[in-house]
Amino acid sequence: MEIYIRRLRRNKVRPTPKCWFPSQFNPKIVSRMLERRHLHLDGLRLSYLEQGAATEGTQTFVLLHGLMGSAETFQPLLAEMPRDWHVIALDMPGSGLSERRDDLAASMPATAAFIERFLDALDLKKPCLVGHSHGGAVALRLARTSPNRVQSLVLLGPAHPYFEDANPLIRFYLTLPGKLFAYTMPWFPEWFQMMGLRRMAGPQSWDTPERLKPYRENLRTRGTMSHLLRLLGTWQEDMADLRRLLHKPVKQPTLILWGDCDRAVPVGTASKLREHLRQSELHVMPGVGHRPAEEQPELTAGLIAAWMSRTETPAPHYKPNSSASQSRIPAFMVPSLEAGD
Repeated sequence: MEIYIRRLRRNKVRPTPKCWFPSQFNPKIVSRMLERRHLHLDGLRLSYLEQGAATEGTQTFVLLHGLMGSAETFQPLLAEMPRDWHVIALDMPGSGLSERRDDLAASMPATAAFIERFLDALDLKKPCLVGHSHGGAVALRLARTSPNRVQSLVLLGPAHPYFEDANPLIRFYLTLPGKLFAYTMPWFPEWFQMMGLRRMAGPQSWDTPERLKPYRENLRTRGTMSHLLRLLGTWQEDMADLRRLLHKPVKQPTLILWGDCDRAVPVGTASKLREHLRQSELHVMPGVGHRPAEEQPELTAGLIAAWMSRTETPAPHYKPNSSASQSRIPAFMVPSLEAGD
C-alpha cells in the first residue's frame, strides 16, 4: 500500500510546482491522505486511489481518466476536494497500475462493464461518476445502460458521439505509420512530450515535468500502447453505439466543465450533447484547455462542490439558447456557448 501526501503550493502571479518533501507538509493536505489499493476482479488486477471512506448518507465520487491518463493524473484535483468526501480514482483496465493483457477487451462496452463490476465489488451505491475525456464517454454509457447504479455525472471536456473531427487522426493511428509513431512516442525526449502536453492545456495553465511524469510512466508501461490501439480500433463503433443509447436522454443530474481553449474536444460541441441530457449545467472555464482537473484543480473542485449543493433541486431540460443553467454561470465564466467563446 502506498500513501500519497501532497502539498499544493500556489502563487497568485505564477503557480509553483508541487512539493513532495515531508519537511514541507501542510496539515490541510496531510488530512487528505490517499491510499493505493488493489483488487482482483474476474482474474484482472485493478488498482485505484482512495480518499476517505464510504459512510451512510454521504456521496461517493468515482473518477475516470482519459485515454493516456491514469488515476495519478487526478492528483491535483484530489488535493483540492473536501476532506470529508469519499473519492476513488480508478486506473481503468490497461492503464496506470492496473493489469495489461493482450486478451483484454478495450472497447467502451467492455470497459463500462468492468467499472460496473468494480462498483459492485466495493459495494458502492449510486456514486457520482466524474469522467474526463474518454472517461466522460464511459460515464455517459454507464448512466444509460445502468441508470440505477449512477447518482449523477460530472463531465470534464468529455468525448462524445456528436464530435467527429478527431476521426481522421484516429484512422491515422490505426495505419502502420501511425502505429509505429504511437509505439515510439513514449520514448521521445521530455521537451518534445512537454510540447504535446502543453498543447492540450490553455494559456492560463501551467505544466512542469512533474505533471508530465504520470503520462510518461503510463505510456512506457509494457502493454499500454497496444491496449490504447485496440481501444481506438473500436472507437467509431463505440461512439455510434453511444449515440444510439443517447436517443433516450440521460436522466441523472449532470455538471459539465469545459475549457474554452479545448483543442481536443471543442466546447462548441457541448450544445448538441446537452440536448441528450435531461438535467445539465454547463460551466465554460476561460483560458483552460482539455485538462480542467489538472489546469485549474481548485476552481474545478469548487464548481463541483457548489453544484453538489444545488442538485437537490432538478434543473430544467436543456434547450439551446434558453437554458436556465447557462444563466447561472458566474461572472468569471465565459457567458456564451453558442457564440463559440
